[in-house]
Formats: sequence, structure tokens, C-alpha cells
Amino acid sequence: MNQPYISVILPIYNVEQYIREAFETLLNQTIGFEHLEIIMVNDCSTDGTIKILNEYAHKYTNVKIINLPVNSGAPGTPRNEGMKEVNGKYTIFLDPDDLLPVDAYEKLYKVAEKWDSDFVMGTMESFKDSDPKRKTWFHMTFRDYLMKKSYYNVSIKEVPFFLQVKTAVYLKLVKSNFIKKHGLRFVEGMKNGEDKYYDMQLFTLAKKFSYIPETIYLYRTRDDENNLSMTQQDMESTILNDCKAAEIVKPLLSDKQYEVFQINALRSLFWKLIDPAFNALPYDKRRYLLERISKVVSSYNEELIQKYFKLELPIVSLLSKGYIDLAMEYTQMHISRKFWYVQGNNLLKQYKRQTAFLNSKSWRITRPLRILNEKRRKFKKQFKMKFSQ
Repeated sequence: MNQPYISVILPIYNVEQYIREAFETLLNQTIGFEHLEIIMVNDCSTDGTIKILNEYAHKYTNVKIINLPVNSGAPGTPRNEGMKEVNGKYTIFLDPDDLLPVDAYEKLYKVAEKWDSDFVMGTMESFKDSDPKRKTWFHMTFRDYLMKKSYYNVSIKEVPFFLQVKTAVYLKLVKSNFIKKHGLRFVEGMKNGEDKYYDMQLFTLAKKFSYIPETIYLYRTRDDENNLSMTQQDMESTILNDCKAAEIVKPLLSDKQYEVFQINALRSLFWKLIDPAFNALPYDKRRYLLERISKVVSSYNEELIQKYFKLELPIVSLLSKGYIDLAMEYTQMHISRKFWYVQGNNLLKQYKRQTAFLNSKSWRITRPLRILNEKRRKFKKQFKMKFSQ
């Protein structure tokens, strides 16, 4: 059997609702499913997931199932175990509840082969699980004008702004021998933030990498009541994981590089700090978490923070100076601002829908009938009043 072009690693836990659709997007890849090696690492699923995985392994010779003996509770271990089994020329990751455009891997592979980069990166779009139309949008990272053009065989010294780009290991097609040469691994035991370490290793160790402004990944946001986000499930641990990720990444970077990476870290943190779930925590916990965050921003580049977090700059400034209680008050103000912004946005949408309906052709056409019905209603009312006297 020829060497697979790409090894795709999926960390899997209780995804029977999503895995078939994700696998379908692998089957449909224009690069050819036969050129892929699919490594599914089952982290002790308790639903019907394993039955589905066994079906695939039985039907396709290029599908491999690894069953972990003990649940790790985080994606780091399954990814690390999957990397031990890689046979493909390149390695990439896929989360089993997300999707791929049909030509995703072909686009990345062609660039990798042409430019011989250590890794090739694309962009991603998100969609809501609850949206039947699956309208997609770009994360703010990829809306930056710097991310609208291609970069071929560049280094992080040439394009340091990549350090602030949203961490997404599933966007990067990496040479498998590069991973083995440098012994790249994920931090284990962290439910979030573990991929930042892997990502920063890629950027700092790669002599050359490439980027194409092409959508190669469709990220599902699971926002229904039965699938609460990790932030909603455990605000404290997710913030602590973000802080830990920043701490373990810092030694990999120069001071200037870390200033850029702080934007990456703060995006994750501010998303949680302005969530009402943070405000619902007891005072002592909020204070403790802000104290941990203050270490992440003990020093910072004010110009960069001003560029990306103009409204949140006072929080960063207060935390860096140790004014924890004042920073807490400022986060509360942002939570209120976010709440009223959402309320106002919803009212505006409702107003636009009603206005569009009132201006619609169907509403105008039915006007005579509505006038007639109103006259009938008034006549009936008068008739009842007359004979009830």
C-alpha cells in the first residue's frame, strides 16, 4: 500500500449525533478518500459512537480505531496517541462535530507539495448548530486585512502577527516528519487551551510555513441547552486553563513575540470575562481568577492592546497594576453593556421584520379586506349594543 497523503486524527468522545456527518465530509474530499489515513481515537465513549466507528473500520481499510483504556477527559491525550500511529506524509486534525469543504485537503496539499513548507494553514468559518440554514461567518481573526492574502514560505520573524491568530490546529497541514523530528505534543489534561502550546511550537520551530486565505474548515458552535459550551459548564477551569496555556507558551517566545501572542490569549479570556456566568461566580473566585489573569498581562504592548481591545484596555491596565477590584467593576460594566447591546439588537431586528412586513406587497394587497373586516367588526359591536339595551 502506498503512503497516504494525509493522516487525519479525530479525538472522539460521545459524538454519535455528529460523527456520521463529519465522516461524510472526509469521504467526499476531492483529494480522494483513498489517499487519506483516518485515525479515530475513542476516549471511552459511553453512547453509540463506538458502534459507528467499528462500522467504518470494518468497511474501510484506511480507517483505524484506537480505544483508550481510561477516559482522559480532554483532547490532548487522544491527539497525542493518534500522532503515534501516523503513516501519512502530512498530519492534520479534525474534531468529530465539525465539517470540511469538499476541496479542503486538496487545497492544502497542493500548496504543501509546491512550496515544501513545514506546514500550510487555511482559514475557517463558523456556523450555529441551531441554524437550519447554516449561515457561516468568519472569526474576527480572519477578517483582518493582513489575512486576506496568501503567504508562501514565510517565517514567524517575517510575519509575527500570525501569533495573534485564533488557535486552530485543524487548520494546519503539517509535515509528519517535522512533528516527529521536534517531538511535538499536546498538553494533556486541559479541556481548553491545550492547542495553544502545539500551535506556538509550530510557528516558532518552522523554518518556513504558508498560508492561504481559503476556507478549509467549518466549525460548529453547539449552543443548545443540551450541549452547553465548556465556558458555561465550568467558567473557573476554562479561565485557569487559558492562563496556564499562556504561562507554558511564554518560554517559547521572545518578549516581542509574547506581546503579539497576548492578543490571542486575551481573546479567549475576554470572551469569558464579559459573560454573565463569570459575574455569577462568588466574589472570592472572581478575584482569584482576575489575579491569575493579571500574571498574563503583567507587561503588555499598549499600542497593540489599543488596536485589538480598545474598550477592554482599562481592564488590562488595571490588572497589570494589581487593581483587581477596580478591574472587576469594569468587567461588570462590560457585561451590562453586552446585555443591553444584545437586547437592543434583538429589538432592532424585530422592528426591521415588522417594517418589512408592513411595506410588503401582500400587506398592501390585503388592505381593502382588512378595512372591510374592521367595518364588519364595528357593525357587529354596534348591533349587539343596540339589542342588548
